[in-house]
Amino acid sequence: MPKNGKRIFGFCSKMLSPLVSPSYSNSSSTSEVASESMIDRSLQSTAEIINKWSTESRAYAEVSSIFHQSKEEALRFIRCVNELQKVMHHLTSEKLVFAHRLMKIAMKRLQVEFYRILSVEREPFDVESSPVRVRTAEDCDVRRISSVAMADLRAIADCMISSGHTKECVEIYTTIRKSVVDEGMYRLGIGKFSSQMIRKMNSEAVDFRIKKWLEGASTAITTIFNAERDLCDCVFATAESVKESCFTKICKDGAMLLFAFPEVIVKNQKSQKNLFCSLDMFTVIFENWSRIESIFSFQSTEVIQAQAIASLSVLSESISAVLSDYESSIQNDSSNSLSVDGGIHTLALQSMDCLSLLADYREILYLIFSRWPPPKKSPLLSDSCSSTSNSDDSPVSAVSSYMARIIFILLCKLDSKARLCDDISLSYFFLANNVRFVIWQVQSSKLHYLLGEEWIALHKAKVKQYIDSYERLAWGKVISTLPGNPTAALSTAEVAEVYDNFNSSFKEAYRKQRSSIVTDPKLRFEILTIAKSWLPVYREFYNAHRFPVGEEVIARLTPEDVENYLSHLFFPQVESNLFPNQQNPHT
Repeated sequence: MPKNGKRIFGFCSKMLSPLVSPSYSNSSSTSEVASESMIDRSLQSTAEIINKWSTESRAYAEVSSIFHQSKEEALRFIRCVNELQKVMHHLTSEKLVFAHRLMKIAMKRLQVEFYRILSVEREPFDVESSPVRVRTAEDCDVRRISSVAMADLRAIADCMISSGHTKECVEIYTTIRKSVVDEGMYRLGIGKFSSQMIRKMNSEAVDFRIKKWLEGASTAITTIFNAERDLCDCVFATAESVKESCFTKICKDGAMLLFAFPEVIVKNQKSQKNLFCSLDMFTVIFENWSRIESIFSFQSTEVIQAQAIASLSVLSESISAVLSDYESSIQNDSSNSLSVDGGIHTLALQSMDCLSLLADYREILYLIFSRWPPPKKSPLLSDSCSSTSNSDDSPVSAVSSYMARIIFILLCKLDSKARLCDDISLSYFFLANNVRFVIWQVQSSKLHYLLGEEWIALHKAKVKQYIDSYERLAWGKVISTLPGNPTAALSTAEVAEVYDNFNSSFKEAYRKQRSSIVTDPKLRFEILTIAKSWLPVYREFYNAHRFPVGEEVIARLTPEDVENYLSHLFFPQVESNLFPNQQNPHT
């Protein structure tokens, strides 16, 4: 009797009921005969099951699935194959040849089943089944079916691997699943782009490729590669080396393309306009880093992590360099253009829009500034940015100081441009308008987290100083024409002189101011309130000297005329003749 006769007997007893009575179990010869007999019957029973699903001798077996027909029979089929593999070590040469033939038939059947399940169940693991979709009853049913399919795949894989057919199993699995991954990447618009290809593209084509990458990168990581890792972990749970080999063959090419793209773009498209694209690409990789580490944790996929890190490094260096160049571009701006309306200068618009957007990336900038030194401080630094210049060298402080420094340089440039105004009062008007815009941009964006309330208060005080200076210079001459005591008795000639001086000075001041624009309603109200502050004095004088002594007709503006003219200042569109029946100060 073989040494492991009891185990063989156990195998046989699972297939058929015992043929021998227990009363004969003490007889060695009887026991051996019984075991041999049961082995024969077991092989015969196994042969019946395996041959039933032979892909060569049974036509219906070619188009039918054992797992689809009967789950119970499918599991019985796999149990037979597993037990056949175990018992083959104890068979005689003649029976061993028979068993090998059965095993060959069984493996062909399992290859067919493995291929069929993988082919049918492509979509549940594909990009179309992204977990971000709204779950419906149909979705849940698909997921339930897919879970069953995954269990079937695992059972087949375990059986094939334990039977020495790992190569065939891996080949089928990697061929089908790699096609799924490649198709998913294609659908996302993520492909291979060499440096030469990028250099030949026009800017619109490059922008489109970047846009597609940004739209699809997170989905590729969290859905495609993550799903493939989960599937490999499930199907090859008992074979670690096979799991790693399959996953690497399936995902390595696609993942390398995904994470190499930012590096290729940055090295071949260096310009300030790509700053936010670089920040977005950095953000995608950085925010998914824990997933990347988890998904590509095999030793054979360390090269994928290395490529992702290389792209982060190149992106960081590029962002830091662009920020330095941006600071220099503002500082070296030499344009002498200045709009006649004293409105918001183009440099202020563009600079503050850029800084406001940068503030949205402050968390990423903290990280970049912590690894790469921030741009060097400008020699123009003064007390204007001291409120945000902390003594510590933390990334938060570095980013805050950078923002304050850029705005300080911008304000210096605006101050130099204000000197191009024809009238000094308009210079202060221009500064009040532009600094107020800068403050508004800070308050309405995340810049206020970086610059703080002290910075805002300091610059609001500056705007107040500019408005006061503007009011004194723009309307001071008009105010000086009004008598100290507006109700004092005056001769007709003196009244006429007051009206004449007031009309001419108001006409001149209005002429200078009429083209000016204030886009901020609150600032417009502030300026007009100050401009009208002397109007009650004129009204009092007018009421006291409406009818001067004598018959001489004196040309004069009514207080209502003056108020209407002032009320229509600083708007984008002003009619040329508001009061056709009155003397028009426009002329």
